[in-house]
Amino acid sequence: MNFNDFVGNHEVKAQLQELFEENKVFHAILIEGEKGLGKKTLANIIAQTAVCSRPKMGVACEECSDCKKVQKCIHPDVIYPEKTGVLQTYSIATVRKIRSDAYIAANEAQNKVYIFSDVDNMGVPAQNALLKVLEEPPKNVIFILTCTNFANVLSTIRSRTQQIALKSVSQQELHKYLLQNYPEENLNEIWQISKGNIGVALNLIKLPDWKKTSDIAKKIALSLVSSNEFELMTLVAQLSDSKKEFSSMLKIFSSILRDVMILLAKASVADANDCAKTLSEKLSMKQVLNLIDVTHCTKDYVEKNVNLSNVTTFFCSNLFKISNRNL
Repeated sequence: MNFNDFVGNHEVKAQLQELFEENKVFHAILIEGEKGLGKKTLANIIAQTAVCSRPKMGVACEECSDCKKVQKCIHPDVIYPEKTGVLQTYSIATVRKIRSDAYIAANEAQNKVYIFSDVDNMGVPAQNALLKVLEEPPKNVIFILTCTNFANVLSTIRSRTQQIALKSVSQQELHKYLLQNYPEENLNEIWQISKGNIGVALNLIKLPDWKKTSDIAKKIALSLVSSNEFELMTLVAQLSDSKKEFSSMLKIFSSILRDVMILLAKASVADANDCAKTLSEKLSMKQVLNLIDVTHCTKDYVEKNVNLSNVTTFFCSNLFKISNRNL
């Protein structure tokens, strides 16, 4: 995959392609975007372009030995530093090791690339350790950092990087991409749920029965206004054995709550479903905001591999409390 294959974000692609063509790529690039927008994919494309031995007009050839090794994740000059600990982030020791390694010449390619993902999860000491190499960058070394929010990265690091913010894909672009690969699916519902997040769309469409998961998410949402705790627990229990299905349900549930919030703010939601409309008539804005907070917290627990049974219990208990509290 090269810049031409990356869906959406045309201005970002054009900017990066021009910089590579003119050999003006910054020594450090910080990519921001919510999970699923393609930060990791774009980082790999940038890395492949940086080590490609036969680039053409700022685009990797995808045919040379260097490109093929990047595609297989075996290129010695494209390094993914190791994450450690419960939070799966970069330690100070890891960053210091990278700092020393960065000054060693590349093995095969003309450039050496380090890809740090989710740097907004790094502690301040580790970020400061990384800052030292960004202040005095070695020649022919590119650091690619990804985050979900620029604000969570030290301002001193942001000031030494080229910042790129990824946006959601347009409905037309997402439809076109999905039609080429999944022509039999209900693409309108996929778009409604994903809100242009191509990663969410692909994860959902790859589930064995994504329509069932979508239906469960809607029923969970409606159970909140029926004050039926047993129904809520029964619905969530159907997904308690599958982290992937439960995660997808949370994304769909978040999409519903987002529409409810917009409706409560008296704004128009062209594709809001009946479920969101029903909830907007029964819940207050404060309740919806609290439900969104609980859902985000639940997502974090799932990503950190907290016991799924404990996570589902936390999710059900808090949803029921909030939906039955007068706020």
